[in-house]
Parts: sequence; C-alpha cells; structure tokens
Amino acid sequence: MKRFLPAIALCCLAHAALADPVYDVSQFNAYENDGTTAFQAGKYAEAEAAFATATLYNPQQAGGFYNLAAAAARNGDREKALAALERFAQFGFGVNLFTAADFASLRGNAEFTRIAQTVAGAAAPFCACKTIYQGSADAFIAEGVAQDSHTGRLFVSSIAQRKIIAIWGGVAHDFTQVPDGMSPLGIRINAAHDTLWAAASTLAQSDHGNGDMGNAALLAFDITSGALRARYNAPIYAAKRSFNDLTFAPDGTAYVSDAIEGSIFRLKPGADALELVGDRARFSSPQGMVVSDDGKTLLVADYTAGLQRLDIESGVLDQVAVPPGITTLGMDGLVQLRDGSFAATQNRIRPNRVVHFRLSKNWGQLEAFGVLARGGAELSDVTLLTPDGNDLLVSGASQWASFDDDSGTPARPLQRWHITRVAMPLK
Repeated sequence: MKRFLPAIALCCLAHAALADPVYDVSQFNAYENDGTTAFQAGKYAEAEAAFATATLYNPQQAGGFYNLAAAAARNGDREKALAALERFAQFGFGVNLFTAADFASLRGNAEFTRIAQTVAGAAAPFCACKTIYQGSADAFIAEGVAQDSHTGRLFVSSIAQRKIIAIWGGVAHDFTQVPDGMSPLGIRINAAHDTLWAAASTLAQSDHGNGDMGNAALLAFDITSGALRARYNAPIYAAKRSFNDLTFAPDGTAYVSDAIEGSIFRLKPGADALELVGDRARFSSPQGMVVSDDGKTLLVADYTAGLQRLDIESGVLDQVAVPPGITTLGMDGLVQLRDGSFAATQNRIRPNRVVHFRLSKNWGQLEAFGVLARGGAELSDVTLLTPDGNDLLVSGASQWASFDDDSGTPARPLQRWHITRVAMPLK
C-alpha cells in the first residue's frame, strides 16, 4: 500500500551542518517544515541552510536536494543551486525544471540547461512490458498479486470491492470475500499448505469503508475453495493501524507489516496469535518485506526511510547503506528473486517504476541498482508485484491515483485497472 504519507514537497531554519549523514525521518521533516516557513517568508538564506541540513538527515530524499537548489537559486547562490540540482537529477525524478519559477535566475546557464534536459528525460517511459489482464473501469483498486505455481491461477486483491479474484485463461472469477468490512492488501501463497494469505484492513476506499482504519487481521484462505481457514487479529492497543503486506520465512513464520503504527508482527508455525517483532513503531511506514534464508534477518521497505535491515531476535534495526544519487524511498512491493537479487515497485517516484537491485552478503549495503521499467500506460500507478519465472507480474494500473486518502468516492476519473508482465533482462 502506498498512501498515508506526504509526497515530496517544497520543504526546511538554519542549523549547524552535520558532518555525516544521520538517517532520521522526524528530524528531516522538522527541517523541512522550518525551511518551508523561511522560504515562504522570503528568508532564502535561512531556507538554504535548513535544506542543506535536511539532506544530511535523509540523503535519499530527492526532494531535499530540489528544495536546497530552489532556495539557493532564490538566494543568488548559483554554484550551490547547480550542485544540488545535479544531485537531484541522479535520482531519476521526471520534472520540468525549465518552467519552474524558482530557477528563473539559472535560465540560459549551460550547466543548468544540461541538468534540466537530463531531468526531463527521466520522465520518458520505457518498459519491456505486456498487459496480461485488464479489468473494468469500475472502482476496484488492484493491490496485491500472487500466482499459484501448481495451477497457474493469478490472484489479485481488490481494495474497493473487498475481495480477491482469481484469473485463469484470461477470465476472472471471484475467489473470496474478505469479512467484517476489511479489504485485502498484500497476498501470498503458502504452497506447502494450499493456503492463500492476506493482510487485511478497514480502509476508507472500500465499498464499506468508514475511514476508522482500526480493524486489521492476517487471514488464511483455502486455495481451492476460498473458505476462510484462520483469522489472526491485530493486537488492540493501537487506535489506528493498517496491515498492508506480508511475507514468509523458510520455517513458515508469517510476517505482516503495519503501515500506520510502523510495527512488524509475526505468526510462528502452530501459534494462535500474532506477536510483535522488536519494539512498537520502529518504522515510519513499513511496506514489503523479505526474510533471509537463515530466518534471522528481515529486509523491510520503509516508505519514508528506505530499505531497513532488522535483526529479528535482537531487534537491532539498521539502515541499508545506499550510494549517493540512489533512493530506496517510496518502495511498496518488495520480492527476492531466484538468484538472490531483489525487485521492488516505487510509487512515490514520478513516474512510477520497477527497480532491480543487489545487496551485500549481510544485506547491509546496496551494491547494484537499476530501473527495469517506468511510467507509460503499463506502469502508470503501480502497487505490488510477484515473481513469475524470470519475469515479474505487477499491479501496473491499480486505480489508487483516482482516490484521496479519506474517501471511498473517486476524486478523479477511474481508468481500467490492469496487471502487467515486466520482463527481466537476459543474463
């Protein structure tokens, strides 16, 4: 799931500069807020200093470099503005710098023209893609995707209609309805037990949504009949929560992420209740997850903090080290591929994209990163994904973009949702 978080925006008060990056989302946001106040008051020197500090608290946040460039340009600091824009360009956001009023003072500068052309090119769609199923333009919101390796059936979860459908031979059938006004989000298949699992929550966008976002559960359905086999409710101590994605460890332990409270829960084999992993609210907004082969490490895509590595038993949480100019922010779906590499959807990036990356042996450092596909009709509004042989199946046009965070009524015209096959490059 991808909502409940602000998009990259104009951000940030002058503070002492930090020597090294220190990942702290709350501090980054605080400097953004201070800088916005200074910028809007015309105090561009203060805003510039604040934005510079903010980028040190979260160097993966492209918006921080954009804001630094804007304040520096307004402040007459051309060198700083161009350096910040150069950093911003590395992230791959497609925007039109030529028409941005903040950079009027840089127009005609050869270096600015080169950077602006690079950034404009980042909006160009590319995708070795094929739409394998297209739904209607009725409210659906396609979120999770899972494929049964035994039968080839493709399952898709619907937020708006609170159900999971099964697609076979190009024809969709209702598989199961989710109980108690909840909507299914991430879905996974445990082939060993012939079970389809779903992370479910009450959401404003469902056909019975009331916006309370307090009801959440991990659900297990019979893969053949769709009957509900088991339900594991979220602990009741949080007023608001949203179970949004799940994964399995090699021993069968299920992990489910709570995007609202920022917690991770697990269900051990044979257990009758979910238990908290580590401390509450360890993450900003955890999305997709992968468990290491030895079951000791959990890789978590945190929507606003980037890739995180959690030692499951000790509870120690580390930031995955990322080279400058690369962002792992805005990742929603996350899967591990057969060769040990990873694929993820990034729907906080404009245009949306699917990325492929490799980590070091201990998952502590990003070693390789590339964009597999981005934008266009095939990937206009991505959510989750699942491997399919050497390819990926992605919810490429989910309908989320038509809805606001707090309403089940579309705020913008609905497009037909569809599932996209993204081809992995040949090795």
